Amino acid sequence: MAHSLKEMGWHVDCLDTPSQVSAVPIFLENKRYKLALATKAEGINKELVKKIQQKGIPFVIWFPDPVPPPKHMVELGQICDFFFTMSEGRIEEYKKKGVKNIAWLTQAVDPSFFPSIELKEKDIKYYGSDVAFVGTLCGLPQYKPRRQMLKKVIDAGLHLKWWGPRPARKIKELPFLLSKVCKAYGGEFVYLESFYKVAKASKVFLSRDSYPEVRLSMSVRIYTALCCGAFYMCKKVKGIETLFKPGEDIEVFENYDEMIDKIKYYIDHDSKRLAIAKSGQKKVLERHTYKHRFNEMFDILKKENVF
Repeated sequence: MAHSLKEMGWHVDCLDTPSQVSAVPIFLENKRYKLALATKAEGINKELVKKIQQKGIPFVIWFPDPVPPPKHMVELGQICDFFFTMSEGRIEEYKKKGVKNIAWLTQAVDPSFFPSIELKEKDIKYYGSDVAFVGTLCGLPQYKPRRQMLKKVIDAGLHLKWWGPRPARKIKELPFLLSKVCKAYGGEFVYLESFYKVAKASKVFLSRDSYPEVRLSMSVRIYTALCCGAFYMCKKVKGIETLFKPGEDIEVFENYDEMIDKIKYYIDHDSKRLAIAKSGQKKVLERHTYKHRFNEMFDILKKENVF
């Protein structure tokens, strides 16, 4: 986000909260800012928000999580100058809890962080698979359907590799640690260049957002994967077709039988799979970079007289 803003001509200071939150008053004394933008706002409390606002600086949140409204975000959302959620289907929930100045703003990508490179043979061998999944498979309830989904892939005889946080070695996680899904772990948390290699080396980049039933609540993963040229297939998120056309830019499924049938079909039809991946990449680069998104944000903030 910061890199894109700088390319747009903004001066940007980044503070990692909560570890650097104590430095905020120092920054406020030394410089004049036009906007304070927080994401998860960890370590930020109401008192600090008020200090920022007393300096004449609008405090804006862009919350990148589709979970039901957390208490901390609701409390800050009630006093912030504007609240953006990446999950359109949660807006009414926030409004009922007193967050009045709110709008939907989906996530995006900065293409410069995912350079296009020629994969070496060792990269294809290490990162390649029929099906790739990138994300956490921890034991939280919203992630258990991902485990079920990936088990279906393995049971169908497809070569799967998943990448993300290393599985926790806890007694309660023993059944998962001994499962076929856990054994398909690629071995690392992929990021930037390694993420790109997974996206390019795999035939199908499979995804399941945490709350597909919540309208337009796609994670940033769809933008990064498509930006890297992946053939992206996901559990259908409500309303996703308003941004990406299934069968043209991405592919979606409603149930596991449909998922397996489509995976096998596209693995056997390279030209169709690659054409969809190319179309999805083109759409992201033309409409869904952080530069596009910040222009949308600033238009909304100006319209609402935030700045």
